[in-house]
Amino acid sequence: MLGKGYRILQVDNRTVKEYREKVFGLETKTDDVDARLMARMGFLHEMVGEEFSIQPVYLVDGDAAALRVMVRDLEKLTREITRRRNQLQQIAAATFPEFKTFFRGSTASFAARVLLVRFPTPQALAEAEADQVADVLRTANAYKHAKRATELQELARSSAGALMLSHHQWRQGWIIRQLDGLEAARAELLDQVRQLVASHSYTPIIESLPIKSLIWTATLIAAIGDIRRFNDHRAFKRYLGWTPEVAKSGSSTDKSKLARSGVRTARGALGQMALILLAPSVHNTAFREDYQRMIERHVRPATAVGHLPGKLSTVLYGMLRTMTPYDEAKHRREMGLPPLSDANRPAEAPLEIEMNLVDQTERQEEQPADGAVPADPT
Repeated sequence: MLGKGYRILQVDNRTVKEYREKVFGLETKTDDVDARLMARMGFLHEMVGEEFSIQPVYLVDGDAAALRVMVRDLEKLTREITRRRNQLQQIAAATFPEFKTFFRGSTASFAARVLLVRFPTPQALAEAEADQVADVLRTANAYKHAKRATELQELARSSAGALMLSHHQWRQGWIIRQLDGLEAARAELLDQVRQLVASHSYTPIIESLPIKSLIWTATLIAAIGDIRRFNDHRAFKRYLGWTPEVAKSGSSTDKSKLARSGVRTARGALGQMALILLAPSVHNTAFREDYQRMIERHVRPATAVGHLPGKLSTVLYGMLRTMTPYDEAKHRREMGLPPLSDANRPAEAPLEIEMNLVDQTERQEEQPADGAVPADPT
Protein backbone atom coordinates (compact mmCIF):
# COMPACT_ATOMS: atom_id res chain seq x y z
CA MET A 1 0.00 0.00 0.00
CA LEU A 2 2.90 2.33 0.68
CA GLY A 3 4.27 1.50 -2.74
CA LYS A 4 0.92 2.53 -4.27
CA GLY A 5 1.13 5.94 -2.63
CA TYR A 6 -1.20 5.40 0.32
CA ARG A 7 -0.43 7.06 3.65
CA ILE A 8 -0.55 4.43 6.40
CA LEU A 9 -0.99 5.25 10.07
CA GLN A 10 -0.31 2.90 12.95
CA VAL A 11 -2.40 2.99 16.12
CA ASP A 12 -1.15 1.60 19.41
CA ASN A 13 -3.02 -1.60 20.40
CA ARG A 14 -3.34 -0.60 24.03
CA THR A 15 -4.79 2.78 23.05
CA VAL A 16 -7.48 1.12 20.94
CA LYS A 17 -8.36 -1.25 23.79
CA GLU A 18 -8.66 1.57 26.33
CA TYR A 19 -10.72 3.70 23.93
CA ARG A 20 -13.05 0.77 23.17
CA GLU A 21 -13.75 0.27 26.85
CA LYS A 22 -14.24 4.01 27.34
CA VAL A 23 -16.60 4.62 24.38
CA PHE A 24 -18.54 1.36 24.13
CA GLY A 25 -17.84 -0.25 27.47
CA LEU A 26 -16.90 -3.41 25.57
CA GLU A 27 -14.02 -5.75 26.27
CA THR A 28 -14.80 -8.00 23.31
CA LYS A 29 -12.51 -7.29 20.36
CA THR A 30 -13.92 -7.51 16.82
CA ASP A 31 -12.47 -6.25 13.55
CA ASP A 32 -15.58 -4.17 12.82
CA VAL A 33 -15.57 -2.38 16.18
CA ASP A 34 -11.82 -1.74 16.13
CA ALA A 35 -11.97 -0.39 12.56
CA ARG A 36 -14.70 2.09 13.55
CA LEU A 37 -12.77 3.08 16.67
CA MET A 38 -9.55 3.71 14.76
CA ALA A 39 -11.41 5.79 12.19
CA ARG A 40 -12.97 7.86 14.97
CA MET A 41 -9.58 8.26 16.67
CA GLY A 42 -8.01 9.39 13.40
CA PHE A 43 -10.79 11.97 12.88
CA LEU A 44 -10.42 13.37 16.39
CA HIS A 45 -6.65 13.40 16.06
CA GLU A 46 -6.68 15.28 12.74
CA MET A 47 -9.66 17.61 13.20
CA VAL A 48 -9.86 18.21 16.95
CA GLY A 49 -6.23 17.65 17.90
CA GLU A 50 -6.96 15.03 20.53
CA GLU A 51 -3.85 13.20 21.72
CA PHE A 52 -3.63 9.62 20.51
CA SER A 53 -0.67 7.33 19.83
CA ILE A 54 -0.95 7.47 16.03
CA GLN A 55 2.25 7.27 13.99
CA PRO A 56 2.93 7.14 10.24
CA VAL A 57 4.26 3.84 8.92
CA TYR A 58 7.44 3.66 6.84
CA LEU A 59 8.82 0.79 4.83
CA VAL A 60 11.09 -1.42 6.90
CA ASP A 61 14.80 -0.91 6.25
CA GLY A 62 16.04 -4.30 5.04
CA ASP A 63 19.48 -3.84 6.62
CA ALA A 64 17.97 -2.76 9.94
CA ALA A 65 15.63 -5.77 9.93
CA ALA A 66 18.53 -8.15 9.24
CA LEU A 67 20.67 -6.49 11.91
CA ARG A 68 17.85 -6.84 14.42
CA VAL A 69 17.98 -10.62 14.03
CA MET A 70 21.78 -10.67 14.06
CA VAL A 71 22.01 -8.61 17.24
CA ARG A 72 19.60 -10.97 18.98
CA ASP A 73 21.60 -13.97 17.81
CA LEU A 74 24.81 -12.35 19.04
CA GLU A 75 23.22 -11.83 22.42
CA LYS A 76 22.12 -15.47 22.58
CA LEU A 77 25.54 -16.73 21.50
CA THR A 78 27.27 -14.55 24.08
CA ARG A 79 24.96 -15.84 26.79
CA GLU A 80 25.63 -19.45 25.80
CA ILE A 81 29.40 -18.89 25.69
CA THR A 82 29.33 -17.35 29.15
CA ARG A 83 27.30 -20.27 30.44
CA ARG A 84 29.70 -22.87 29.01
CA ARG A 85 32.70 -20.99 30.36
CA ASN A 86 31.19 -20.99 33.84
CA GLN A 87 30.49 -24.72 33.60
CA LEU A 88 34.08 -25.46 32.54
CA GLN A 89 35.45 -23.36 35.40
CA GLN A 90 33.24 -25.23 37.87
CA ILE A 91 34.70 -28.57 36.75
CA ALA A 92 38.25 -27.25 37.14
CA ALA A 93 37.42 -25.84 40.58
CA ALA A 94 36.31 -29.29 41.75
CA THR A 95 38.91 -31.54 40.10
CA PHE A 96 41.97 -29.25 39.82
CA PRO A 97 41.49 -26.16 42.06
CA GLU A 98 45.16 -25.16 41.69
CA PHE A 99 44.54 -24.59 37.96
CA LYS A 100 43.17 -21.17 38.89
CA THR A 101 46.50 -20.10 40.39
CA PHE A 102 48.23 -20.84 37.06
CA PHE A 103 45.62 -19.34 34.71
CA ARG A 104 44.72 -16.31 36.81
CA GLY A 105 42.56 -14.72 34.14
CA SER A 106 40.22 -17.64 33.50
CA THR A 107 40.47 -21.42 33.57
CA ALA A 108 38.18 -21.42 30.51
CA SER A 109 40.53 -19.28 28.40
CA PHE A 110 41.70 -20.46 25.00
CA ALA A 111 45.13 -21.57 26.28
CA ALA A 112 43.60 -23.43 29.24
CA ARG A 113 41.19 -25.26 26.95
CA VAL A 114 43.97 -26.31 24.56
CA LEU A 115 45.87 -27.71 27.52
CA LEU A 116 42.82 -29.57 28.86
CA VAL A 117 42.19 -31.20 25.49
CA ARG A 118 45.72 -32.63 25.48
CA PHE A 119 45.90 -33.38 29.24
CA PRO A 120 42.30 -33.76 30.49
CA THR A 121 43.20 -34.73 34.09
CA PRO A 122 45.77 -33.51 36.66
CA GLN A 123 47.24 -37.04 36.65
CA ALA A 124 47.85 -36.94 32.89
CA LEU A 125 49.42 -33.51 33.26
CA ALA A 126 51.71 -34.63 36.09
CA GLU A 127 52.92 -37.68 34.17
CA ALA A 128 53.73 -35.80 30.97
CA GLU A 129 57.14 -34.43 30.01
CA ALA A 130 57.70 -30.76 30.79
CA ASP A 131 58.63 -30.09 27.15
CA GLN A 132 55.35 -31.60 25.99
CA VAL A 133 53.34 -29.32 28.29
CA ALA A 134 55.37 -26.29 27.18
CA ASP A 135 54.86 -27.15 23.49
CA VAL A 136 51.08 -27.38 23.95
CA LEU A 137 51.02 -23.98 25.65
CA ARG A 138 53.13 -22.46 22.88
CA THR A 139 50.68 -23.70 20.24
CA ALA A 140 48.05 -21.63 22.07
CA ASN A 141 50.35 -18.55 22.04
CA ALA A 142 50.69 -18.82 25.84
CA TYR A 143 54.44 -18.18 25.84
CA LYS A 144 54.64 -16.80 29.37
CA HIS A 145 52.77 -19.81 30.69
CA ALA A 146 54.99 -22.16 28.68
CA LYS A 147 58.02 -20.98 30.66
CA ARG A 148 56.24 -22.10 33.84
CA ALA A 149 55.30 -25.59 32.63
CA THR A 150 57.19 -27.32 35.46
CA GLU A 151 55.36 -25.16 38.01
CA LEU A 152 52.03 -26.33 36.56
CA GLN A 153 53.12 -29.95 36.81
CA GLU A 154 54.06 -29.51 40.46
CA LEU A 155 50.59 -28.12 41.11
CA ALA A 156 49.07 -31.16 39.36
CA ARG A 157 51.10 -33.62 41.44
CA SER A 158 50.01 -32.05 44.74
CA SER A 159 46.44 -31.19 43.70
CA ALA A 160 43.76 -31.36 46.39
CA GLY A 161 40.98 -31.80 43.84
CA ALA A 162 38.45 -34.59 43.75
CA LEU A 163 39.18 -37.69 41.69
CA MET A 164 38.12 -37.03 38.12
CA LEU A 165 35.64 -39.68 36.98
CA SER A 166 35.22 -40.76 33.39
CA HIS A 167 31.95 -38.81 33.16
CA HIS A 168 33.74 -35.65 34.30
CA GLN A 169 36.28 -36.13 31.52
CA TRP A 170 33.52 -36.64 28.95
CA ARG A 171 31.61 -33.57 30.17
CA GLN A 172 34.76 -31.44 30.17
CA GLY A 173 35.55 -32.44 26.58
CA TRP A 174 31.93 -31.90 25.53
CA ILE A 175 31.89 -28.38 26.97
CA ILE A 176 35.21 -27.51 25.31
CA ARG A 177 33.91 -28.71 21.92
CA GLN A 178 30.76 -26.64 22.39
CA LEU A 179 32.79 -23.57 23.35
CA ASP A 180 34.94 -23.89 20.25
CA GLY A 181 31.85 -24.16 18.05
CA LEU A 182 30.02 -21.29 19.73
CA GLU A 183 33.00 -18.96 19.54
CA ALA A 184 33.55 -19.83 15.88
CA ALA A 185 29.86 -19.13 15.17
CA ARG A 186 30.09 -15.81 17.01
CA ALA A 187 33.17 -14.81 15.00
CA GLU A 188 31.37 -15.63 11.73
CA LEU A 189 28.31 -13.68 12.80
CA LEU A 190 30.45 -10.69 13.78
CA ASP A 191 32.00 -10.70 10.30
CA GLN A 192 28.51 -10.65 8.74
CA VAL A 193 27.47 -7.80 11.04
CA ARG A 194 30.63 -5.88 10.18
CA GLN A 195 29.96 -6.16 6.44
CA LEU A 196 26.34 -5.04 6.81
CA VAL A 197 27.16 -2.14 9.13
CA ALA A 198 29.97 -0.89 6.86
CA SER A 199 27.54 -0.15 4.03
CA HIS A 200 24.78 1.49 6.09
CA SER A 201 24.26 5.25 5.84
CA TYR A 202 23.87 5.67 9.62
CA THR A 203 27.24 4.08 10.43
CA PRO A 204 29.54 7.11 9.91
CA ILE A 205 27.08 9.28 11.85
CA ILE A 206 26.84 6.97 14.87
CA GLU A 207 30.57 6.21 14.88
CA SER A 208 31.47 9.91 14.88
CA LEU A 209 30.58 10.00 18.59
CA PRO A 210 33.60 10.13 20.97
CA ILE A 211 33.45 6.32 21.44
CA LYS A 212 32.33 3.59 19.12
CA SER A 213 31.88 -0.17 18.92
CA LEU A 214 30.70 -2.46 16.15
CA ILE A 215 28.06 -4.05 18.38
CA TRP A 216 26.78 -0.69 19.64
CA THR A 217 26.47 0.61 16.07
CA ALA A 218 24.68 -2.53 14.88
CA THR A 219 22.33 -2.47 17.88
CA LEU A 220 21.36 1.17 17.36
CA ILE A 221 20.83 0.78 13.60
CA ALA A 222 18.67 -2.28 14.21
CA ALA A 223 16.57 -0.53 16.84
CA ILE A 224 16.16 2.83 15.11
CA GLY A 225 15.25 1.74 11.60
CA ASP A 226 14.04 4.90 9.84
CA ILE A 227 14.70 8.07 11.85
CA ARG A 228 11.78 9.82 10.10
CA ARG A 229 9.25 7.78 12.06
CA PHE A 230 10.04 9.79 15.21
CA ASN A 231 8.30 13.15 15.49
CA ASP A 232 10.87 14.68 17.85
CA HIS A 233 13.78 13.85 20.14
CA ARG A 234 11.42 13.11 23.03
CA ALA A 235 9.70 10.30 21.11
CA PHE A 236 13.11 9.01 20.03
CA LYS A 237 14.45 9.03 23.59
CA ARG A 238 11.30 7.33 24.88
CA TYR A 239 11.60 4.63 22.21
CA LEU A 240 15.22 3.93 23.18
CA GLY A 241 14.21 3.56 26.82
CA TRP A 242 15.78 6.59 28.52
CA THR A 243 12.78 8.72 29.46
CA PRO A 244 12.11 9.63 33.10
CA GLU A 245 8.61 9.25 34.49
CA VAL A 246 7.23 11.10 37.52
CA ALA A 247 5.21 9.24 40.14
CA LYS A 248 2.51 11.44 41.71
CA SER A 249 0.33 11.01 44.74
CA GLY A 250 -2.62 13.41 44.79
CA SER A 251 -1.34 16.92 44.13
CA SER A 252 2.22 16.23 45.32
CA THR A 253 5.11 14.86 43.33
CA ASP A 254 6.74 11.93 45.04
CA LYS A 255 9.70 10.98 42.89
CA SER A 256 10.91 10.38 39.36
CA LYS A 257 12.40 7.22 37.93
CA LEU A 258 13.43 5.73 34.62
CA ALA A 259 10.50 4.46 32.57
CA ARG A 260 10.41 0.72 31.94
CA SER A 261 9.40 1.05 28.28
CA GLY A 262 11.74 1.15 25.31
CA VAL A 263 13.85 -1.24 23.23
CA ARG A 264 15.91 -3.26 25.69
CA THR A 265 18.94 -3.81 23.45
CA ALA A 266 19.26 -0.12 22.53
CA ARG A 267 18.72 0.85 26.14
CA GLY A 268 21.62 -1.38 27.15
CA ALA A 269 23.90 -0.05 24.41
CA LEU A 270 23.33 3.59 25.39
CA GLY A 271 23.85 2.72 29.06
CA GLN A 272 27.19 1.07 28.28
CA MET A 273 28.27 4.04 26.17
CA ALA A 274 27.51 6.43 29.03
CA LEU A 275 29.56 4.39 31.51
CA ILE A 276 32.52 4.18 29.11
CA LEU A 277 32.39 7.95 28.53
CA LEU A 278 32.96 8.42 32.27
CA ALA A 279 35.91 6.00 32.40
CA PRO A 280 39.28 7.58 33.30
CA SER A 281 40.92 5.95 30.27
CA VAL A 282 38.64 7.89 27.87
CA HIS A 283 39.54 11.46 26.94
CA ASN A 284 37.50 14.31 28.34
CA THR A 285 34.22 15.04 26.52
CA ALA A 286 31.21 17.34 26.82
CA PHE A 287 29.24 14.42 28.26
CA ARG A 288 31.72 13.92 31.12
CA GLU A 289 31.86 17.65 31.89
CA ASP A 290 28.07 17.77 31.97
CA TYR A 291 28.13 14.87 34.43
CA GLN A 292 30.67 16.71 36.61
CA ARG A 293 28.52 19.83 36.42
CA MET A 294 25.52 17.88 37.72
CA ILE A 295 27.64 16.45 40.56
CA GLU A 296 28.70 19.99 41.52
CA ARG A 297 25.00 20.87 41.72
CA HIS A 298 24.62 18.09 44.31
CA VAL A 299 22.84 15.68 41.96
CA ARG A 300 23.22 12.08 43.15
CA PRO A 301 25.93 10.28 41.11
CA ALA A 302 23.53 7.47 40.11
CA THR A 303 20.99 10.05 38.92
CA ALA A 304 23.67 11.97 37.01
CA VAL A 305 24.81 8.78 35.28
CA GLY A 306 21.20 8.05 34.34
CA HIS A 307 20.94 11.42 32.58
CA LEU A 308 23.84 10.71 30.21
CA PRO A 309 22.15 8.06 28.00
CA GLY A 310 19.20 10.42 27.58
CA LYS A 311 21.54 13.19 26.44
CA LEU A 312 23.28 10.75 24.12
CA SER A 313 19.96 9.81 22.52
CA THR A 314 19.02 13.50 22.08
CA VAL A 315 22.35 14.26 20.39
CA LEU A 316 22.06 11.12 18.26
CA TYR A 317 18.57 12.09 17.09
CA GLY A 318 19.79 15.49 15.90
CA MET A 319 22.75 13.92 14.11
CA LEU A 320 20.64 11.32 12.29
CA ARG A 321 17.84 13.73 11.49
CA THR A 322 20.26 16.05 9.68
CA MET A 323 22.74 13.30 8.71
CA THR A 324 25.52 15.35 10.29
CA PRO A 325 28.47 13.82 12.16
CA TYR A 326 29.10 14.71 15.80
CA ASP A 327 30.63 18.19 16.31
CA GLU A 328 32.29 18.47 19.72
CA ALA A 329 32.76 22.26 19.53
CA LYS A 330 29.11 22.87 18.56
CA HIS A 331 27.89 20.54 21.30
CA ARG A 332 29.95 22.36 23.92
CA ARG A 333 28.61 25.75 22.80
CA GLU A 334 25.01 24.57 22.97
CA MET A 335 25.56 23.16 26.49
CA GLY A 336 27.30 26.32 27.70
CA LEU A 337 30.62 24.56 28.29
CA PRO A 338 34.03 26.16 27.68
CA PRO A 339 36.01 25.07 24.60
CA LEU A 340 38.34 22.13 25.01
CA SER A 341 41.93 22.96 25.81
CA ASP A 342 44.68 21.53 23.64
CA ALA A 343 45.65 19.16 26.46
CA ASN A 344 42.18 17.63 26.58
CA ARG A 345 41.44 17.80 22.87
CA PRO A 346 40.41 14.34 21.59
CA ALA A 347 42.16 12.50 18.81
CA GLU A 348 40.75 12.74 15.30
CA ALA A 349 39.20 9.27 15.41
CA PRO A 350 36.74 8.21 18.15
CA LEU A 351 37.97 5.69 20.70
CA GLU A 352 36.95 2.22 19.51
CA ILE A 353 35.83 -0.12 22.28
CA GLU A 354 36.39 -3.85 21.79
CA MET A 355 33.10 -5.43 22.90
CA ASN A 356 34.45 -8.97 22.80
CA LEU A 357 33.53 -11.72 25.20
CA VAL A 358 36.86 -13.54 24.87
CA ASP A 359 39.42 -12.46 27.47
CA GLN A 360 41.88 -10.11 25.83
CA THR A 361 44.67 -11.16 28.22
CA GLU A 362 44.85 -14.63 26.73
CA ARG A 363 45.44 -13.11 23.27
CA GLN A 364 48.19 -10.75 24.43
CA GLU A 365 50.91 -13.14 25.46
CA GLU A 366 54.49 -12.10 24.82
CA GLN A 367 55.86 -12.80 21.35
CA PRO A 368 58.04 -15.89 20.84
CA ALA A 369 61.78 -15.54 20.71
CA ASP A 370 64.04 -16.16 17.71
CA GLY A 371 61.58 -14.70 15.24
CA ALA A 372 59.19 -17.64 15.45
CA VAL A 373 55.69 -17.04 14.12
CA PRO A 374 52.93 -17.69 16.70
CA ALA A 375 50.11 -20.03 15.80
CA ASP A 376 46.74 -18.52 14.92
CA PRO A 377 44.56 -18.98 18.06
CA THR A 378 41.38 -18.97 15.99
